[in-house]
Amino acid sequence: MAPLLFIFFICPKTNQKAPTGIERDVQSLGAAWKTTLKVNCPHCGEVHEISVRDTYLDGVLSDAADQLGGGVPVLRESGRI
Repeated sequence: MAPLLFIFFICPKTNQKAPTGIERDVQSLGAAWKTTLKVNCPHCGEVHEISVRDTYLDGVLSDAADQLGGGVPVLRESGRI
């Protein structure tokens, strides 16, 4: 049995990680790759539209940064890190 992946998103208002309440295995994640979800945010109380693909990629980058002991660099408006 394939392990389940828990899908989280980042609230655009508070920049906090929140669960979507959705669990997928790798095959069903691939099938939902281009799907957009509407999720209730526990941090700001609003409904956010999130892309499964973007949410997964954000999670992978966040996990990698945690393992490396630092944050993922964010581009500022000036284009500098």
